[in-house]
Amino acid sequence: MHSAAFRTGMTEALGAQAAVLGASYVGFGALANTGGVSIWIVIASTLTVWALPGQLVMLDMWQFGAPMIAVVLAVMLTNARFLPMTLTLLPLLRERYRPQWNYYLAAQCIAMSSWVLSMRRCPEMPADERLSYFAGLSCAIMIVSIGGGVVGFLVAGSIPAIMQIGLVFLAPIYFFVFLIVEVRSPLAGIAIACGGVAGPLFYLLTPQWSLLLAGFVGGTAAYAIHKLMRRAHA
Repeated sequence: MHSAAFRTGMTEALGAQAAVLGASYVGFGALANTGGVSIWIVIASTLTVWALPGQLVMLDMWQFGAPMIAVVLAVMLTNARFLPMTLTLLPLLRERYRPQWNYYLAAQCIAMSSWVLSMRRCPEMPADERLSYFAGLSCAIMIVSIGGGVVGFLVAGSIPAIMQIGLVFLAPIYFFVFLIVEVRSPLAGIAIACGGVAGPLFYLLTPQWSLLLAGFVGGTAAYAIHKLMRRAHA
């Protein structure tokens, strides 16, 4: 473990993204308290699920008394977006001589914020510092999120319901803007544009399946458009 790279990761995490995530988890903690969920569930779900949309789905289905298998499957589908993130990031972090369990643990810590920052910074860093940088980044973001959830749970009575929901939606709005700013390749820009168009259209057609269909159709369309553009410039 490179302590300097770890500290760099922690320092770079404690910026706007940590503030937004912390505020969002304040909203999540307050919603959990309002819904009668234990503070330990707030903490445990942040450590294990580690994705606010998946945690909100878990909370919603928990309150409706859904079977545990249904809750698990719903959270898995909601968090399926982390699979391509993992497939693109882990090759950047991998070193030949590190134990494999390091990478399983790193995969569990991948979130939108850590993925975007790592994809930008890791290619510029020496290979033996990348995993340490990612570890520091992830630790700082997770600590802030857990702290936000605990604070939100404890002060839930003083946060109006509409503000609780508003705080939760800070994170997706911020990271959408952040992702646009961090676009470094034509494919990423095309994918964001296709997803932005497909999302509202599929929501009008089928709200229940809109996210899954928009991701599949929008991503496929982005890949096809990018491939056609490359052929046109070949």
